[in-house]
Amino acid sequence: MIIRLLLGCGILCTSALWLFEGRFGLLSEYDRYGYPLLLTGFGLSFGLLLAVPRLRAVAEIIGYSTFVLYCACAVLAFPTLPTNTRLYTIANTLQWMPLIYVTAFLLFKQRKAMLAAGGAFGLSLAALAWTVATGTAGTWSAIHASLILNAYAVHLLTLLALSLFVVTQSAFERMRKRTLVLESAAFSDALTGVANRRGLERILMRHAEQPGMPMALILLDMDHFKRVNDRRGHVFGDRVLQTVVDALGGALRADDLLGRWGGDEFLVLADGTSVEDARALAERLRSAAAALPASASGGVTLSAGVSLWDGEGGLEEALRRVDIALYAAKNQGRDRVAMAETTIHGTTRAKV
Repeated sequence: MIIRLLLGCGILCTSALWLFEGRFGLLSEYDRYGYPLLLTGFGLSFGLLLAVPRLRAVAEIIGYSTFVLYCACAVLAFPTLPTNTRLYTIANTLQWMPLIYVTAFLLFKQRKAMLAAGGAFGLSLAALAWTVATGTAGTWSAIHASLILNAYAVHLLTLLALSLFVVTQSAFERMRKRTLVLESAAFSDALTGVANRRGLERILMRHAEQPGMPMALILLDMDHFKRVNDRRGHVFGDRVLQTVVDALGGALRADDLLGRWGGDEFLVLADGTSVEDARALAERLRSAAAALPASASGGVTLSAGVSLWDGEGGLEEALRRVDIALYAAKNQGRDRVAMAETTIHGTTRAKV
């Protein structure tokens, strides 16, 4: 929804600027070609979102990259601008550029957002450095140079402020989530140290009170764990549980939450995760367990069921969907990931 809104606004604003500048003689030679290319990139990204929603990540990259490249090339074109419209075009470009950094933090998560925004700033800075190094900036007046330097200082401070805000918010959210789960021994599993079922249910109920935010539910089951207990005893089985949990913890992202759902079942909660990212996370978890030496894991593997839940439809239905997906993974041979799917008739099936 956010990306569609941003692209729609981008298309409207670019079209309006193109018409306005053309009407009043402010359209630069660069924008005569730059605006059509910008609209093409935005239009392609918007169309891809509508036609193939599962390629959302690709559409986001196309739209964002188009904007970044337009601004970087505009900086390279600064020295070639006619004197009568130079001040307007430079100021107009520089005032739109901070939107690049804001967009990065709206589209991408934390580290990716900082890398995308930082890369955009670095690219535009490199373009500016190139104009200075090649001597083409010699035609700038003191006003032009002062405007550019002040704008880049503001851009840098904006980028740092956004990064600091996201890092602080992320740390606060991690502490809040862990505090909710681990504030009492009643919400943690004594053997593995992760959240227990009561702790997980507490988080899920809070999520249900704030519908609209996507959360991935990944239900993991240790294949043939009973066989390990029967053959090598419960003491060794407990060590296997601890070993697998340690391996899973290393494969999780900073904001993901792992808990013991019961017995040899574990549940991972991942906020703000797309279908593709949820499946990739489940595959990393499965691979982490599969990579353990048999001497430490008893040779167990993991089957995983994955479902996305936005807080609506009830917790019972969300758990039923992910349980169906897990059953499909085990029924198809274990040691694999299955995604829950909802048909147009409202029934649930799973895709391995």
